[in-house]
Amino acid sequence: MSSEVVQLQRRLDGVFVEAALLGGMVPNDFVLVGNEWSAERSVVMQELLQSTLPRQQWPQSLHWDWRRKAPELRLLEAAGFGIVCERQWQGVMLTKSASYVAKLAPDKGKPLVYVDFLEVAPWNWAIPEVGGSGRFRSVGSSLLWRAVEQSEEEGFRGRVGLHSLPQSEVFYERVFGMTPLNRDSAKQNLLYMELSADQAAKLLEKGK
Repeated sequence: MSSEVVQLQRRLDGVFVEAALLGGMVPNDFVLVGNEWSAERSVVMQELLQSTLPRQQWPQSLHWDWRRKAPELRLLEAAGFGIVCERQWQGVMLTKSASYVAKLAPDKGKPLVYVDFLEVAPWNWAIPEVGGSGRFRSVGSSLLWRAVEQSEEEGFRGRVGLHSLPQSEVFYERVFGMTPLNRDSAKQNLLYMELSADQAAKLLEKGK
C-alpha cells in the first residue's frame, strides 16, 4: 500500500494536522471502513430522525456501506484510496480507469479516471441542526486531488469524471472548476461532471 502525507484542518481549533493518504486498498480495507463507520452512521440517523431537519437536507451518502463496495476492488480497473488520521479512516474513494471516457472537447473519447464513490467519515459531516460540527476539513478535496494525480500517472493528463450527489455539485464546480454536463438517467439522474486536461493543468499549476 502506497502512502503520502496530506494536511487536514481540525474544525475545532483550525490547526492543521498530518494525515496519511493511502493507495492500493484491498477489499478487506473497505470492510474495515464500513465496520468503523457503521455505528456513527446509526447515531447520526437517530439524531436526524429526532430532528426537524427535512430529509432532503440529510447527508445524501447516509445509506452508503463500503462493505458492499469491497468486491469492486477485485476489478483490474479499480483503485481504492483512503485517508487515515488519529488511527481512523477519515475518508475513502473508489476510482475506475477503463470503463469511462471524456465527453468534453477537445479530448472527447479519450480515457479518464472516473470517481465512482468518494465519502468522508460520518464524524466529519457538518450538520449543525443536530450539533454536528465535523472533525476535519479538506478530506474530500485531498481525495479528489489524488484522483487528478492518478489521472496524470495513468497518462490521462488529469482528466477526471464523476456523477455528483446534489449536495456536492457546488463544491466540485467552484472549488475544482469541474464542468457540469448532463443529468444521467442511468445514474439516478445525478449530474455528470468532468475535469478536462486543460482544467487539470490550471489546477495543478495553481497547486493545492
